[in-house]
Order: sequence, then structure tokens, then C-alpha cells
Amino acid sequence: MSGPSASPSPELARINAPGPDEPFDINVDDTTFGKLGPWLQAYGDIIAITPHKRRKPALLLNHPEHVKQVLVSNHKNYAKGVGFERVAMLLGNGIIVSDGDFWRSQRRMIQPVFHKKIIAQLALMMQRCNEQKLEQWQQKATDGTVIDLTQEMSALALEVILRALFSEDLDRLIAEQGENPFTMLVDDVTRDLKLAMRFRALTKHVASIMQQRREQNRIELDFLSLMMETRDKDTLQPMSDKALIDEVMTIIVAGHETTAGTLNWAWYLLSQHPQIEQTLHVEVDALPADPGFDDLGALSHTHRVIDETLRLYPPVWLFSRKAIESDVFKRSKGSDVDVPAGTDIFLSPYFLHRNAQHWPNPDTFDPDRFNDANIRERNRHVYFPFSLGSRRCIGEFFSLVDMQLHLGLLTRYIRLEHVATEPVEIEPLINLRSRHSIMMRPHNRTP
Repeated sequence: MSGPSASPSPELARINAPGPDEPFDINVDDTTFGKLGPWLQAYGDIIAITPHKRRKPALLLNHPEHVKQVLVSNHKNYAKGVGFERVAMLLGNGIIVSDGDFWRSQRRMIQPVFHKKIIAQLALMMQRCNEQKLEQWQQKATDGTVIDLTQEMSALALEVILRALFSEDLDRLIAEQGENPFTMLVDDVTRDLKLAMRFRALTKHVASIMQQRREQNRIELDFLSLMMETRDKDTLQPMSDKALIDEVMTIIVAGHETTAGTLNWAWYLLSQHPQIEQTLHVEVDALPADPGFDDLGALSHTHRVIDETLRLYPPVWLFSRKAIESDVFKRSKGSDVDVPAGTDIFLSPYFLHRNAQHWPNPDTFDPDRFNDANIRERNRHVYFPFSLGSRRCIGEFFSLVDMQLHLGLLTRYIRLEHVATEPVEIEPLINLRSRHSIMMRPHNRTP
């Protein structure tokens, strides 16, 4: 290997895996994104990286068995990793950020909130939001208006998650404030300290809604009321107000950005692959009426389109963990890799999802990768857009239902044509977004 030399720390000297000489601290940014691909090509599926400013060595893992070990089979040995400090400024100590006994208690209390029966009831709200979007796009198609797809998907996803949390209290909040204060997440795509401080200031609105509901002894069918009513199974205590508000803020950001980003990419991919789009049209046109929750089983190709979009553009492209105690990663060739306690571990769905050893023609958009036969043949841990194991995204089912209902309805009546104003590029920050807005021209169609 060649490159800038560095004196390895004692911990790094014990990691017997190849890697670059260049000292480097992995982050969610363009520089890291640009380096990881070539490094994986040069050094294989397990790479030792010398820290630059951090004090502990790092390992980049790109094999499904190692992903399984960190996230599933030996997950208790891996705590949250570096980079969560930035997320905590935005989300507080919600379940994405928290760890240990507090995280386990919060996770147990929140899990029932996302039960299938609850999502089925909220699906009616999703349908109404999508029907309003359909009316807007039909008018814009008639007028020949070009839409900013990226912004529109962001606004739609935000409305759905806010209504899932606050029900009609969202309308009261908008009336009181003269606008929706949470739209800053659509208008300001930065996720810096200034935005984090502005967003955290919105916790006062959540606290106010909670107080009103308590004073009125009012329970709604939404996430907020369900979380206010839930109790820890061991202590029988509710969440503290601070903990509850942190979970609300976490759900707003995570629920909004995952769905918005995925739908942004899905519509773009469909616009570039007319045969796959035509198969989708055949499926949605065959429905006896506009799709609802009970029709999701008939939208199998729609689901595969979403799965394949998540493969190519996983919302969180880099996960970090930290080894609590030492561990060993086995390799099919070469000696096993000893992992010292404290080692920073990095897993990238983006790069594993595009690894040609596991995905033939990995850069090709092919939803049939997710038919039953191909899923059975594939290592189940090679695909993890929502993470895996105990820390798998709690809102995964909610997001998938939301996206299926959206595409199922909108593609019955609308086709989007890409208008190339800016290059379509990835912006690899905390979430994998398009660097520029994707512009589309809607066209009306008849099922």
C-alpha cells in the first residue's frame, strides 16, 4: 500500500485486516462517500482504517455475515457509534439515539404504537393526503406545469407523519400559528446546528398539544395519544414528558425523510424505465377501485419497486456502531480478524446493496430481484435499508404502507416525465438525498 504514512495506535496494530495507509475519520459526507467505494474495491469486505483525529481504530464491513454479527447475532456487544452527536442535537434522546436500559424501555413502550391494526386505521388518512396530491397534480398536468418532485414528496411525507402523530390538532396548530411551523424541514434541507436549534424550539408545540389533551381528557387515534397512554411493562410508569417529546421529534424527522427520499428516487427511476413503469400501470389499473389498506396484497410489483428503490438508495447509507468488548470476524479466505474493544464499526447499506458478489448487475434497476424466488436464494442479511435486528426501524411498516398507497393511487392517474434541469446526483449526508431537486412534468392518464 502507498499513501501518507501514519503511526498506528496500539489498538490498530492488533487489527489484522488490510486497509489504506491514509489516516481518515469516516463521516456522513461527500469525502467519505467518495473514498469507501474505491477502498472496498481495493481491500475487500473488511477494511481497517487508521483514525485521524479519533482515538480508536475503525473497521468498514461489507459482508452480510458480518452485518448479521453486528446487528443481529452479537448485537449486545455493539452500542451506538460515532456521529450520533449530530443526530442527538436534532432529535434529543429518542430511540434512534438512546442506548442501554433506557432505549430498551422506550422501544418496548413504542412498539405497540406501530402495530398493523393501528397502521390500517391510519391508512385512511394516508389515502386522503394522497387524494389531495392527486388533485393538485391532475390540475398541473392540465396546465402543463412542471413540479419540483423532491419538494413535493417532502411536503407530502411531512403532512402524513404529522397527521399520524397529531390528528386534527395539526389543523388547530396551523390555525393558531398562521402556518405549519414544521415545514422548516421542507424549506430548509440543511441539517446543521442552526436548523437543529430551530427544530428543537418546536418542542413547545408538542408540549402544548399534550397539555390540551390532558386538560380535556381527550384521547385520539394517533401516535401521540398512544404514546401518552403507554406504560413500561416492568415499572408500569408512563414516559416522562421529555422522553415522549424526544420520541415525537424522532418520529417526525425519521418518518418524514425516509418516505420523502424513497418516493423521490422511486418516481425518478420509474421515469427512466418505461417497461417497469408499464408493469406498474397494469397492476394498479387492474384494481377494482383506488387502493386502500386491504388492497396492498395486490400491489406486489409496487412493493418490489419500493424495495428495489431502497436497495439502490437506502435512506441511511452509513450505520455506525462501537464494539463494547473484543470480538472476532471470520473470513472465508485469510485469517480471522480480531476486533479490540472500542473499535468503531461502519456498515454501509449503499455499498453492500451494490456489491456484485451478491447482486447481479448491481447498478441496474430491477424490481424482480425481490420476487419470492430471488429472495429465497439470497442471503437475508445482504439487504438492510431499515437496519436489522433489535434496532431495526420501528416505523418500517408504516413507511412501506404509506409508499405503496401513494404509488398505487398516483400511478393510476398520473405519469411523471423527468425534466432535466440539473444533474441527478446523490448527496450523501445523514440521509441519502438528491443533491438537486428532481423536476417532473405530470401527465394525466386513465386506468
